[in-house]
Amino acid sequence: MKDGAGSRKIMRDVTIIRMDCGLGHGGAERYCHSLCEGLLSSGFKVRLVGERCDEDLKGWVDFVPVEVVRINSVTRNLSFHRGVQAALRRYPHTISYSLSRTWPVDIFRVTDPIHRHSLSRKYSSFPGRVWSAISPRHRVLSGLEKGVMGPEGCKKIITISELDKSLVQEYFGVPAEKVTVIYNGVDLEYFAPLSPRQTRRIRMDLGVEDDVTCYIFPAMDFKRKGLATLLSGLALLPFPWRLLVVGKGNVRRFKRMAAGLGIGERVLFLGRRNEMRELYCAADLMILPTLYDPFGNVHLEALACGTPVLTTANAGGAESIIPGRTGYVLRDSKDVLTLVRYLYDFEHRRDEWKTWRDNARKSAMQFTREENIRKTIEVIEEVSGA
Repeated sequence: MKDGAGSRKIMRDVTIIRMDCGLGHGGAERYCHSLCEGLLSSGFKVRLVGERCDEDLKGWVDFVPVEVVRINSVTRNLSFHRGVQAALRRYPHTISYSLSRTWPVDIFRVTDPIHRHSLSRKYSSFPGRVWSAISPRHRVLSGLEKGVMGPEGCKKIITISELDKSLVQEYFGVPAEKVTVIYNGVDLEYFAPLSPRQTRRIRMDLGVEDDVTCYIFPAMDFKRKGLATLLSGLALLPFPWRLLVVGKGNVRRFKRMAAGLGIGERVLFLGRRNEMRELYCAADLMILPTLYDPFGNVHLEALACGTPVLTTANAGGAESIIPGRTGYVLRDSKDVLTLVRYLYDFEHRRDEWKTWRDNARKSAMQFTREENIRKTIEVIEEVSGA
C-alpha cells in the first residue's frame, strides 16, 4: 500500500507460512529457513507462522506457533490451515507469503507437488481414480489446493519450474500473468566440491572402495521419488556399485525389495542426514527417477557439489540438467531399461567424469540464493504496491 506521500507502508513486513521450517528436514523446509534468512538480511521484518522451526531462527524472526492436530493427514492439514488463518487475522498489515496450502494469502509459492497432478500420475486406473475422489485425505488436500489457486485464494503464484507453471495453468485455469517462475537457489559456498582426499575418506567411512561406482538417492518419499525403479535397474548392472539411500521412507519395504533382487548388501539406508554435502561429494552420480517433483533442491545441491544428476522429465529439476554434459533426463520414470542404458553409458565414460563434475558445478552457479531472494522481493513489492 502507499500513503499520501507515495511511500510504501507494509512492504517490509512479511509473514512466511510453513508447517515445519529447518535445515534438518526436507528440501521445502530447508528452503523456508533460507528464505527467512534472505529476507532478514535484506531488511525485512519476518514473521514465521508454523508448527515448528529451528531454534536459531527463533532468535531472529517473530515465530508464531500454530497448534496442529496430528491424528491423521486430514486433521493435520485442516488444523494447520485454520490455525494459520486465525494467526493472519492478528496481523492485517503484512504480506502473507505461504509455502503451504492455505488461503486466502497474498502470495502462494507452489512448494509441494501439485496434488491434482500427483493423483493423475499415481492413480491411472478407474478404481484408483474413484479412490482419489472419495478419500478424505485427497479431498482435503485437493480442496485446499483449489482454494488457494482460485481467484480469491491469492494475488500472485510463484512456481519453481516451468513444468509447474504449465500445470497450474492446465489444472486451475490460472492466467499466465498471475504466475511467476522463480528457480530455487543453492548455497554455493556450502554445497561445493571437496578435495579428493576428503572424498576418499568419506567413501572409506561408508565402506565404498575407490573403484566402485557410488550412487546417491536423496528423498523424503521413497515411493514417489522412484526408488523401486532404481533398485530394479541396479539389479541388472554387472559392474560393482553401491547405493546411498538418504532420507525418509518405508525402509522395511525397500530393504525387502533389495534383498529379493539380490542386492541388499550393496544398498545402504542412511536415514536423515545433515552432512549432505559430504554424501553428494562421495557419490559419482545422483539418481532421482521421480514420478513427479516440482523442483527438488537435491538437484541443485548435487550439481553444486560437482555430482552429475540423472532425473526424469517429470521433475522440474530436469530444467537444470544438460543431457550428456551434466547428467541424464529419463522421459518415463518407470522405464527401467532406459535407466540401465544411461547407467551403462555413464560407467563407460569414466575418463570423462572429471569434466562432467566441472560442468555440473558450473551449471549450478547460475542458480544462486541471492537471485532467488532478489526475484522473490520483486514479487513481494509488486503485491504490496498493488
